Amino acid sequence: MELRILLSLHVDTTPVQLESDDMPTPMDSAEFEKYEQLLKSANQELYPGCESFSVLTAIVELMHGKIKYRMSNLCFDYFLGVFKRMLPTENCLPKDHRQAQKVLNGLGLGYEKIHACKNNCMLQRLYMSTHTSTDMRWHKEKRVDDDVMRHPADGEAWKEFDRTFPDFAADPRNVRLGLATDGFNPYGDPGRSIDVYLRPLVDELKDLWTNGVRTYDKATGKMFTLRAAVMWTVNDFPAYAMVSGWSTKGYMACPVCKENLTSSWHAGKVCYLGHRRWLSWDHEWREKDKEFDGNTEHRLRPREWSGDEILEQLNRLDFSPFGKTVTRTRPATHLNWTHKSMFFELPYWSKLKLRHNLDVMHVEKNVFDTLVGTILDIEDFLRFVSSIKFPDGYASNIARCVNVDGGKFTGLKSHDCHVFMQRLLPVGIRHLLPEDVVKPIMLLSRFFAQLTAKTLRKTDINQLRNDIVQVLCKFEMIFPPAFFTSMIHVMVHLPEEALLAGPVNYRWMYPIERLLGDLKKTVRNRAKPEGSIIEAWVQYESLTFCGMYLKDVDTAFNRPQRNNDGGLRNETLSVFAQSARPFGDPVRGESFSRNDMEVAHWFVLNNCDEIMSYLDEHEEMMKREHPSHLYAKKHRELFPKWFLEYVKKLKSSNSPSYSEELYNLAFGPIRAELFSGCHVNGVKFLGTARDDKLCTQNSGVHVPGGGESTDVDFYGKLTTGSVKIDHGFLSVNINRTWYDDDPYILANMARQIVYLDDPKAGSGWKVAQQMDQRNVYAIPELDPTNNDIDNVTDQRLDSSMETDAETLRDTYVIQEPFQLEGVSSIEIPIQSITIDLGDLPRYEVPVGPNNESDEEEDWETESDDSEDNESYYSSDDE
Repeated sequence: MELRILLSLHVDTTPVQLESDDMPTPMDSAEFEKYEQLLKSANQELYPGCESFSVLTAIVELMHGKIKYRMSNLCFDYFLGVFKRMLPTENCLPKDHRQAQKVLNGLGLGYEKIHACKNNCMLQRLYMSTHTSTDMRWHKEKRVDDDVMRHPADGEAWKEFDRTFPDFAADPRNVRLGLATDGFNPYGDPGRSIDVYLRPLVDELKDLWTNGVRTYDKATGKMFTLRAAVMWTVNDFPAYAMVSGWSTKGYMACPVCKENLTSSWHAGKVCYLGHRRWLSWDHEWREKDKEFDGNTEHRLRPREWSGDEILEQLNRLDFSPFGKTVTRTRPATHLNWTHKSMFFELPYWSKLKLRHNLDVMHVEKNVFDTLVGTILDIEDFLRFVSSIKFPDGYASNIARCVNVDGGKFTGLKSHDCHVFMQRLLPVGIRHLLPEDVVKPIMLLSRFFAQLTAKTLRKTDINQLRNDIVQVLCKFEMIFPPAFFTSMIHVMVHLPEEALLAGPVNYRWMYPIERLLGDLKKTVRNRAKPEGSIIEAWVQYESLTFCGMYLKDVDTAFNRPQRNNDGGLRNETLSVFAQSARPFGDPVRGESFSRNDMEVAHWFVLNNCDEIMSYLDEHEEMMKREHPSHLYAKKHRELFPKWFLEYVKKLKSSNSPSYSEELYNLAFGPIRAELFSGCHVNGVKFLGTARDDKLCTQNSGVHVPGGGESTDVDFYGKLTTGSVKIDHGFLSVNINRTWYDDDPYILANMARQIVYLDDPKAGSGWKVAQQMDQRNVYAIPELDPTNNDIDNVTDQRLDSSMETDAETLRDTYVIQEPFQLEGVSSIEIPIQSITIDLGDLPRYEVPVGPNNESDEEEDWETESDDSEDNESYYSSDDE
């Protein structure tokens, strides 16, 4: 078995000075000098006088296009020849793909056939750049250790490993690895013979644990001995069996319960029941028989096997040798063991608290398929799903996967099932199924929502352990035994694994399958798929290197984000210094009345931090001059004029407090423009007029507010009204309005939500669900100079569902808008405001040289593309 692995690479070109006791290895001298020389030659001008491209940047740009659009080598050679003939005769552009590849190989980005990773260079590369070497120590130096789990280092498995192997944990630069595999072999699954393929890897892992490899740390400028250990594997259920050695089929399919699993034969299949064993000893359901399988339950939950116990058991068994001609019959003494995993050769493997992860992605998808296939064949539900629209980039166009006439779903992918389970299923079934069926499904949806959140609280995970047992026992009272597949059963073990390994998004198969899917698409010679894959991977690594570490090379890895907000505006006044970028041509046919301009001016004044002292001074004046029920109204009416006169006095007296920005603010807007959309903090918002024409929904806005009220939510301007809370879901009536006299918000106040039709409440009602943005992690860090940790927040899925123990209570609360005649709505204390984004105004401010208005059409074309790419979708918890 030969593995094709990337060679070593130095990513910083600054010469290094080593101490006398840190002698450089050959990789740190000869290869570094070769790299610098080749990099220098590759950066020569593309042709004499060319300032836009060097040879290297030209090759990277062209190779980027080749990968992105999956061009064949022959096609690439043709266009490269055309470009070469177009350029001046003295150009240095390679004439074909082979020559271009040689340049990249010279940079250390090639490959060769070797039996294992030469000098463990893949790990060494992590410390050859200051970009990554510092991050590799984050878990030790900056991680906040509290009740919130944000990183695998917060899990008990990581901490137990540190306690068991203190010499390894002493150096935070030692690497902890995860191993993932999937159906990647074009010749079929290897089964238990996978150990043949794993032999080179295991030998390298043993050496990395025992001896390590000398590695240069760019951050410290010294050499150190790098060691590595595999913490766990991540696989789907069939691959779990191959890697662990425990078959995931038959009566003992659960690799956690093993022979203690409760299973039986029903309807031509093995079913897995008996979940009352996980209930507390005195739970009333243990004594019920007719509601379950006709028996009471007095057994304890299945015992947990330690790694040492499993190893001892395996050492007593005699397994047949590998090979396809060997009989597959297993003795009864072997239980479900097919072979002894080669990973037990690693000295630390039997000491790990968690060796193999149950992949939550596949579990959730299979649970969804089983649940929907059992309960849903209802036209009303299909019609509800066909109306669904999610924000740009959150999910695929799920509505097109519905065949209402045929009564079925088609083309649902794993992430679609993820969104379905957590967002759509609990909303759409409330009025279709009996209450005793709806409640456990609601709890199951909440279970997956919290389990897959970006951060987890240990106290919440303990509650999830109880919740999932309740759900499974309730399902046993409702559904037939054939409903309980192995995927339904293994849900009972997911909270325990979360306590051991931390957040799910670090150990599920979404990123792995997307990467493998991209690599599979690169195969053009099906007779030698591994060759096509490694060629594409080398080019991908080349682009990654150039995009991250070389200047002035434009690739997909250093371009602005999809919804680029332009960064924080360079403005003197805080009210205008926001990360927001309106786009689209100004809306024509719309204008602001004088009253609209006055309302907008007051809103800006009231939200400008720099004039808070003036607002307070004027408010005190109004309190002295007017009764308590009128002073707020007078304050709002009279402050703009008073403030303008005050600023004029500051100007005439040459006061140091005066500034042109302050005067312009007091003078007020001369005109305002309306735009159809805006990028805010990396999120795309659209006006409803434009949004209604698209298959995505980007017009929902949630605005957290202030005030003393904690039990009243305001859902006002532009299109909201009465509020209902039913089964933990919050619905608003879009046919009624609040807050007509204060419709404006600052861009940085906006938080995106999505509105779903509420089929239970009827026409005009929408369920409001808050959205978490992809790739956004609000994770606090330790400050070496300050031990106080502020803003430690819980980033669980913040949906409209209630999160306390009463989530499933039968609530049907109607909240009507206030009708207080003569009192401005600005006086009413609020907890939050939720609005639909209409055509919001943008005020004229000085536009700097970074104005990107000329590029709006290109951005909009990309954003509005309805042909979604699956590799772009990201779970809100990924």
